[in-house]
Amino acid sequence: MYVHLHVHSHFSFGIGVSSPDALAEAAARRGFRALACTDTNGVYGAVEFQRACTAAGIRPILGARLESDGQEVVALAADERGWAALCRAITEIHWGDPRSLSKILATDREGLLLLSRNPEFLAETVRLSGRQNLYAELRPGSCRHETRALARRLGLPVVATNGVVAANPEEWSRHRLLRAIALNTTLSALPASELWPQRAWLCPASELSRHFPDCPEALRAAEEIAGA
Repeated sequence: MYVHLHVHSHFSFGIGVSSPDALAEAAARRGFRALACTDTNGVYGAVEFQRACTAAGIRPILGARLESDGQEVVALAADERGWAALCRAITEIHWGDPRSLSKILATDREGLLLLSRNPEFLAETVRLSGRQNLYAELRPGSCRHETRALARRLGLPVVATNGVVAANPEEWSRHRLLRAIALNTTLSALPASELWPQRAWLCPASELSRHFPDCPEALRAAEEIAGA
């Protein structure tokens, strides 16, 4: 069954709106057996998320969305080595390492599964450290076609995500409010480019599959990654 691998809790300050408990409960209610937590440049909610998933009968997948110097990647820890590499990468980002994300991870990504739709990150990572455990991330919307074409050129597998920022669809208005607060602006002046899509909630697998009728392999890849 499909697994959401790119999920923000309210520990992604200014982006995510739902608590780990709310995300785990929603996942269980919709029949998911596993769920990832990938907050931005931090693992602040990892313990709370793991406890919430255990209570809800969901297998937790720990990771983070790393963002630095114009590059972005969702990094998932497959084991203890991956967790250590993830924590080191986050530390480098917060210490202001001038290197790009692909260079930070080039020699230190053992045990990590990397998902990205950033062309620069994907191309540079392939060049520096190869294709192993590297995936092109497809999110709903027209931009996914460009990412899929890039994946073909680079010889990378694709994986479908939804870039979740809320457990339920009605919570998107709170995301909009948080973005306005984070950017110190009003709701009316908030640029649309600063908002995550209204579809960015923990939707059922059947709902998400409608956005990927032409690439079922991207949905299957999410299951395979979760299994790893």
